[in-house]
Amino acid sequence: MKKFYVYAMGALILPFLASCGDDKEDSGYTGVNQIYLSAENPVVEETEATPLTVNVDLTKACEQNITLNFEILNDEKEILRLESNPVTIPAGSKSAIFQVVSNQKELLTEDTYFEIGISTFPLDNMKLNASLRVRVKPNPQIPELTEAQKILIEGYKSKYGIDLTDWLGAVTYHTKVESPASDYLPPFAEPFTKDFDGKTIITLSDQSTEELPVLKMVDDPMGLTEYLAWVLRKETIENDEFWYGEYASPAYAQIMELLNWNKANPGTFTMSLDGIKLKNISDGTATVDFLPVSVPDVRTIIPFEYVFSPWELQKKLIKEGNQIAIDLEEADGTANPAHYLQASDVAIDELEDGTFMPPVGKIDFKAKKLTFQFVFDHAYAGGYNRANVVYEKK
Repeated sequence: MKKFYVYAMGALILPFLASCGDDKEDSGYTGVNQIYLSAENPVVEETEATPLTVNVDLTKACEQNITLNFEILNDEKEILRLESNPVTIPAGSKSAIFQVVSNQKELLTEDTYFEIGISTFPLDNMKLNASLRVRVKPNPQIPELTEAQKILIEGYKSKYGIDLTDWLGAVTYHTKVESPASDYLPPFAEPFTKDFDGKTIITLSDQSTEELPVLKMVDDPMGLTEYLAWVLRKETIENDEFWYGEYASPAYAQIMELLNWNKANPGTFTMSLDGIKLKNISDGTATVDFLPVSVPDVRTIIPFEYVFSPWELQKKLIKEGNQIAIDLEEADGTANPAHYLQASDVAIDELEDGTFMPPVGKIDFKAKKLTFQFVFDHAYAGGYNRANVVYEKK
């Protein structure tokens, strides 16, 4: 599998050989100077004015100032605006930033993706490597509690001295994901750490009883939605190593054509997590059990429920008897996220490669903190990914 590492290094090195046409360094090189757009977590809350910072990077600095005018390609209702745009990159520099900000119109009813591109290029030998896809989340729909749930919450106050209403609704998180190096696919070739900040929508689960409080994360559980959506894209429609080219399985082209699932139309991905049990409640603290009951000979995974639009379409076609959809239901090339995400047991160290840590959840009602640590992996991971999640009520 070492060829994937070589491929990755080549992909990293080659762009830096490019230059601007007017740059006298490397004058023999006639390649294109590419413009790269990136953001740590490309998500915007429609109801908030918090800006998303976008990094602009050139493959090589130019001798003159370069002005780039970016634009939102598919925003007829002007949900977003760009600030600090146009962007001027000074001579001798390779980077700059601009911001994406919500206009707070509150017009969206579901997660919507917008593309950030460029209107004109100041030099003929410049091009945009790829547009930046930004997810805009609408005003969160916080589930209303039923009368039965309200009675349970009052019972927990009397029995345990805890008030769960503090933890229902939109709760702020900080999530850190550490990924080990992998020989299998270029995006995972080097170890990396990603940080995510946002809000999870939490409600009281229908699994709750008078004795056992159970929570459900109905949106962005553990702050992992954006990360796992990225992993899913890299292992499927953005998997240039295996999904495209002369030696690619025909199944990949078949499923992409059938579902109109491709780089330009990657689909929408959401998650939820039920069964988050509060146990050993004492003196304002509790342990939090978020794994299902272990079953012999069945791997234990975090019971995320995925809703992925290409998979929803494939399931519909399966019911209608479409043979391609049926043949690829459980095969490589399926649109089922579960085929790619969480490939190994998370309750025991199945991989034995030094990347495991035990799953732990704790809540401190006095300190107003809910914390988790756990591992998970995916089809092309080089070991367990480690996740540390901190929820805080401020």
